[in-house]
Amino acid sequence: MTSYDGARARALRLKARIRIEDLATAAGVSPNTVRSAESGTHQPRPRVAVALARALAVPLSELTPSGPSQTLRDARRRLGLTQAEMAARIGVVRQMVSQVERGVTGVRSAAAWAAAYGLTLTQWVSAQQASRDLVRQKVAAAAQAHRRRRPQPRGDA
Repeated sequence: MTSYDGARARALRLKARIRIEDLATAAGVSPNTVRSAESGTHQPRPRVAVALARALAVPLSELTPSGPSQTLRDARRRLGLTQAEMAARIGVVRQMVSQVERGVTGVRSAAAWAAAYGLTLTQWVSAQQASRDLVRQKVAAAAQAHRRRRPQPRGDA
């Protein structure tokens, strides 16, 4: 899954000779938020990722590189948008964006959605499939963990 590249952000900050505290001030966040984002302890929210990219004077895409299995959520975050902001861009409710990003439901106009996500139609279809695959993997892993936790029936001896 594509996410905020904290190591890349740290390298850019060090190259620019910017202290964590100064970057935090420029981005309007706490120094702990910068440390967490750079160390990978926490993924910054889209608003914070955008603010950090601006403070480092780099495009957000430089801190959130897309990979071959980019999901719709990754594409939205790369744009620095929340689900609510994406919903407003498309003209739907936030819950619809959530359901589409989780692969729970499809859309009527994939071309309009692709444009809103800043993707070609082919990229959007691929990202939608990656989103569905990710959800299926999570469900399968949860089911497997549940099976491991269930006590095995004992036979009468």
